[in-house]
Amino acid sequence: MGRRFSIPLKFFGVFILTMLLVAGSFMATLNSLRKQVSRNEAHAIADQVLAFRSWIAQSGMVWVQKMAPGFHDFLDEQSSTSGTTFYGKNPAMATRELSFIMTRESARSTFRVTSDKYRKEENAPDAFESAAIARFQTDKALEFVEKYEEGKYRYAQPLFVEQNCLQCHGDPKDAPQTVITKYGKEKAFGYKIGQVRGVISVTVPAVGLRDVLKSLANPYSIALLVISLILNILFIRSVVMRLVELTRNAEAIAAGKLETVLLYTNPSESNDELDHLYHAVNLLKRSLVILFKRINNHGGK
Repeated sequence: MGRRFSIPLKFFGVFILTMLLVAGSFMATLNSLRKQVSRNEAHAIADQVLAFRSWIAQSGMVWVQKMAPGFHDFLDEQSSTSGTTFYGKNPAMATRELSFIMTRESARSTFRVTSDKYRKEENAPDAFESAAIARFQTDKALEFVEKYEEGKYRYAQPLFVEQNCLQCHGDPKDAPQTVITKYGKEKAFGYKIGQVRGVISVTVPAVGLRDVLKSLANPYSIALLVISLILNILFIRSVVMRLVELTRNAEAIAAGKLETVLLYTNPSESNDELDHLYHAVNLLKRSLVILFKRINNHGGK
């Protein structure tokens, strides 16, 4: 067997290993935390989109008198008795326009609603969204799909067909003539209740580990770190260094230096096992002193 390591070196090794394990656990927790923060933000946006679409779907269509700049698409138009023209937008159109506005004006998050059976080319899914749709179609119990991509957090949530969706996505025979006129009889029809219509895809900036670490660099965290270091220093001084000192004293006594002084608290006043060990070594030293005196006295006779 090789030479054994000293107690201080063993303690230092265990201390470093413990710190590395704690740091590893800490980093894993931070990574989980940053993902959860991004997921919660994306999920909240997806829920708002669902509520927006549901509100329009329950009304059938939202009607506007004035077309917003850049958004001239509409499904139907009607004129009032006063001659004012109103333009109707279904849930898909209204959601798409909201998505464009958010993409153009938002500094953080964007969203889009897409499907593998889309009616407009600009609404075609990208690679992440196509993969998410395929996974949701395979596993109906899957709640979301997520991925980090080019410094962004991507999130997709399934969009299921409900009763009020069938009017425009069920049998073409039941669809309003305005839908048939605009999209034809082939695109995005034939769905049944409960099927995956598509996904709500949300993109938010990825929260970096550096950002999370900055948030943790507060007075409380720093104070706890300093206290931890102080406690370790006190442990080294009160246990490790005393063991080293006792070892040296015992070696000195073994070498015949019986005048070596052992400093410790009497065991009757201390529960510290090191004080008891010091006392035992001190008793052994006294026994050696007495033994050597008897040997010398016997030799003198």
